[in-house]
Amino acid sequence: MIEQIFGYSIYLGLALTLAAASTLGLGLMLHAGTRVRKEPLPLLFVGIVAAIMAPPIATGRFISAGMGVSEASLQDIGASFWINRIITLGILLLCAERLVRFIARREWTHTHSWLLFWAFVAFALTHQILNGFLGAFPSLEHKAFYAFLLYFSVFLVAQSQPERCFLFVRATLLFFFACSAVAAILIPTVVIDKGYAGGILGIPIRYYGLATHANTLGPLAVVFMICLWRFPFDSRLINLFSWALAFISLFLSQSKTTIAAALVIAVFLALYRYRSRLLESSKGRGAGLFIAIIACSCFLLAAAISVTWLGADSAERWVNRLDLAKSGQLTTLTGRTKIWFLAWEEFLASPWFGHGPSIWGDYYRFMIGIKTATSAHNQLLQSLSSAGILGLAGLLFYSLVLAVYAVRAAPLSGGISVALVGLMFLRGFLEAPFTSSNAITSDFFAHLLALAACVGFLPPKQLSTTLSKLEQPRPRTSWVRYSDGYSARKNVT
Repeated sequence: MIEQIFGYSIYLGLALTLAAASTLGLGLMLHAGTRVRKEPLPLLFVGIVAAIMAPPIATGRFISAGMGVSEASLQDIGASFWINRIITLGILLLCAERLVRFIARREWTHTHSWLLFWAFVAFALTHQILNGFLGAFPSLEHKAFYAFLLYFSVFLVAQSQPERCFLFVRATLLFFFACSAVAAILIPTVVIDKGYAGGILGIPIRYYGLATHANTLGPLAVVFMICLWRFPFDSRLINLFSWALAFISLFLSQSKTTIAAALVIAVFLALYRYRSRLLESSKGRGAGLFIAIIACSCFLLAAAISVTWLGADSAERWVNRLDLAKSGQLTTLTGRTKIWFLAWEEFLASPWFGHGPSIWGDYYRFMIGIKTATSAHNQLLQSLSSAGILGLAGLLFYSLVLAVYAVRAAPLSGGISVALVGLMFLRGFLEAPFTSSNAITSDFFAHLLALAACVGFLPPKQLSTTLSKLEQPRPRTSWVRYSDGYSARKNVT
């Protein structure tokens, strides 16, 4: 009895201490936020990456046959959980400070792009809340609400300081990939899967880095390259080092879907940056050259999607032979086909609201006997299986609004708004990049950066149309044109 009272008193003391520290931290953040002109919120990108890196380092996982197995003690595993909880608490405090400042200053009078935010709310409500109550297997976790707070906070910061978000992401990802490279030398079993049979060009390794999986490392590498394309470092040496890190990490991740998406994005960004030269060169010869280039880029897009989407059917017999040779240990798209059938069956069982948010969780994977089925491996099937027809409607509506904002922001963003949103769409063929059940993930990291690009780089004409409907004008802004021909918005004091 005395031991129980003593134990409860320790937990109560820790809870009170944590609450007091959080209150004090929030107060200090509010004080600093009113004094400092530069937004502190982009630090949440640092926090998300730190939360991704913590478990592999703390637990010392051993990667084998595509699975991360940890031989760490319960104390080490518990320590990694507490590290993530502390980081998550810090991120939530940053978001809470920005939300309180938004209310205190009545910033809604000069905030634009509300349609995009409410489209995301509709998407998240249908995928995390409504199906949590009305799905075939109702369930609701507190983590489902984190996405709303993080999304809204980045939405506010992107109104005036989108470049700051990209600069933080660029530096954070450089640190992440550099640490992953060092880990590959010092603790290779933590970051490299040896004996990988489905490698490109027969390379028998798969590079996970300090990410949760190789399929999450690849998109981070593409995001890093997009940041370097639009916001390069001042030092040429650091730029070359960063490009090399990103390219090698992407290639060794063996994520074929992401590599195909990266090729399409590279073609698009190159055409978009040099479109004026192409148009000038095509004046004397007519528009045939430019149309041919656009046609080739569209062909590359279609070819990349066809290879990743239909490649499994054309090579199924060859895959089965390799599976027999490898005793069924080869990871292929055949496994995805089974997952797609399961997702479709779950949709048919509950067509309006789906299975619920708990689908593809630990218990569900245990019941179906597929440990690697962390998602439906297709965004449409992911929405249908977890949230039904209502979820699909929310996904399509949000995707349409996001695409419109990406196109509008393309001129001032140098095309990276379209590139980031396009990365999400292309990955959606074989993965589920829109998932927002857990906001502290690499997928939501890229999602938030796409939001910053779509909102932060809208041209003045789009902003004036929005602001004309509001009672009070937003603070005056000027537009600074850089040497590369792009422009950026800057507040005028």
